Amino acid sequence: MFRSRVHSQNEGPARSGYVTNRVRREASNHMKYSNISYKPGAYPDNDYGGGTPPNYHPNRTALDIIAELGSESNAHGLAKIVASRDTKRKVIWALLVIIGFTAATLQLSLLVRKYLQFQVVELSEIKDSMPVEYPSVTICNTEPISLRKIRKSVTKDKSEELRNWVRFIDGFRFEQMSFIHSIRAFYENLGEEAKKISHDLKDMLIHCRFNRELCSVKNFTTSFDGNYFNCFTFNGGHIKKNLEMHGTGPENGLSLIISVEKDDPLPGTYGIYNFENNILHSAGVRLVVHAPGSMPSPVDHGIDIPPGYSSSVGLKAVLHSRLPEPYGNCSEGTLQGMHKYRNTFFACLQLCKQRLIMSTCGCKSSALPDLPTENVTFCGEIPDWEDILMNVSGKVVPGMFIPTPALECEERMQRELNNDRAYEMSCQCFQPCSETSYLKSVSLSYWPLEFYQLNLLERFLNDNDTEHFMNIAYDYLAELARKGHDEEMSRNSSNSSDWSYTNQDKLKSKAASDLIRQTMLRLNIYLEDLSVVEYRQLPAYGLADLFADIGGTLGLWMGISVLTIMELMELIIRLIGLMFNVESDLPADEKDETHTGQKRVPAPKTHNGGSAPHESNYPDPYGPPEFNFRRGVEQPTN
Repeated sequence: MFRSRVHSQNEGPARSGYVTNRVRREASNHMKYSNISYKPGAYPDNDYGGGTPPNYHPNRTALDIIAELGSESNAHGLAKIVASRDTKRKVIWALLVIIGFTAATLQLSLLVRKYLQFQVVELSEIKDSMPVEYPSVTICNTEPISLRKIRKSVTKDKSEELRNWVRFIDGFRFEQMSFIHSIRAFYENLGEEAKKISHDLKDMLIHCRFNRELCSVKNFTTSFDGNYFNCFTFNGGHIKKNLEMHGTGPENGLSLIISVEKDDPLPGTYGIYNFENNILHSAGVRLVVHAPGSMPSPVDHGIDIPPGYSSSVGLKAVLHSRLPEPYGNCSEGTLQGMHKYRNTFFACLQLCKQRLIMSTCGCKSSALPDLPTENVTFCGEIPDWEDILMNVSGKVVPGMFIPTPALECEERMQRELNNDRAYEMSCQCFQPCSETSYLKSVSLSYWPLEFYQLNLLERFLNDNDTEHFMNIAYDYLAELARKGHDEEMSRNSSNSSDWSYTNQDKLKSKAASDLIRQTMLRLNIYLEDLSVVEYRQLPAYGLADLFADIGGTLGLWMGISVLTIMELMELIIRLIGLMFNVESDLPADEKDETHTGQKRVPAPKTHNGGSAPHESNYPDPYGPPEFNFRRGVEQPTN
């Protein structure tokens, strides 16, 4: 017994140290499996012997994936629905999400509708320090027929056709008498004869200077207008290099001295004044300033420049930049049917009117641009008017009424088109995407002064042209100049201060001065400012604005951002992956057979209903624990 006691006493410290080491080992194991979800045997109710966390499901379903991503979503409402355990709370959040989704959808539809309207705003901007393109300048004599040429044709007996036309319109009656006596009817029925007696630029242009350099008739192009006949354009768009201006003022622009050829009519002959025409029967030139390469319209866009004055026309360039589809319907290119001119909205409408008259009446109007591709007659043309005048058929009675149905159709169509613009919808005319217009300011001054008139005529008149009507003024002034020179010499020799001008000399001087001022004019066209005012169209609501408003709307009503959309894409990808994953439809036992080739046997149950511990995938180098932390006692050892 003493031995036994001694043995017990000796054995106590060893036993105590043994227990201490085991406790330390159990504590180490406990720290090793600090996360109980990863400790082997932590879930004894698992049919496979534990070791599998409860949130791990080898057979994932679509609802599981949706619920998982919904709980993690940045969309606050969806996370509340998934995370809430109270049914009422789920319903309330579901209603709020539905309301927010409905409001967001409604507002998004309004935003998309606003974007699809493609509205524009116009921004004005002043551009400095840049060259300005000089415009095209078109001049037409306000009196289409040259009385000087008529005088020559009469004296040379080459005006028989002109005489016959005058006899014809005076000897018969017409429903449109005012038109038949107009210059347009003269052109529509005589054609080339009318062009022959129109003005020539070489007879009108006395002096030309552009940007401090001389210019001539060669720098002009000729076009024909039904109201003014021959018109002449400087910088008509056929020049390869644009005329760019770097200076302002009359010295750096276009300066013209023009004679309007206001000759006296033949003795005893007078024209017919047409009260229905508001642009003719005056002296001067019709000036049109338009964009280079565009078609001039003297009647609609011209201004009158009177003789006897120096007219200064100051210009300021205005640039219009328009947006194409889908924000607008501007177009680029040339006019349809007249490809030598650039496209403008007004010119396109004029050509459209001409086509409508041609399709309705079967003829064309001389008041509108002529389409060279269409071979049709004028509406005011009277067929076989010379045969009617000569009574070839023998049935013509002087003073009889001659019907003009085509002309009546044209006048009716002109009234309809001028009073109703509905036809523009069918014309398909659009504004050019880039267009330059010019603001004009006109000023006049008395010109030329009597002191300089004689020298002006000396430079203007050609010695070979002795029949020019201005020779009368030159002869008067030259005679007075010689007389004054002679008297000046005699006055110096006799020390006399008296002048021997008679009343007849004064009348001659006044008549010569009046003739010059009634015939000649000076025209200066220049840029008064090199600053260009640009009106540029910009999208009122662009794509960036739409994206910004979409983000604001989704964030306001749903709390959705771009990252939330990425979460939705992740959900779609995972659902697609789940759809094509064959293993997700197999039971767990069959999966183990597939991988190992052996059928897995569930772990045996213990006496307390749990599962017996099995070998862990993470083996413990110290062996299985022998200390039950829940009981705080040692495990029985075998």
